Amino acid sequence: MDTPPNDLDARALGRAAPAKGLAREACPYAEGTEARALWLAGYDAALAEGETPVTGGLAKHPVDGSAR
Repeated sequence: MDTPPNDLDARALGRAAPAKGLAREACPYAEGTEARALWLAGYDAALAEGETPVTGGLAKHPVDGSAR
């Protein structure tokens, strides 16, 4: 599967984020929201499971995967 399904919760989306080239600071949810806390928890879980951390927002173009 290239992309996560559209019906995932915020934690699952955060879990998929490192593999999609998103850095932790690129979290799309506002400060202080439950969705942000869940997304960050998912992101941290992905790193704990061995995903490579991404720095600087986006590591690659989200559509075609090329470095930009």
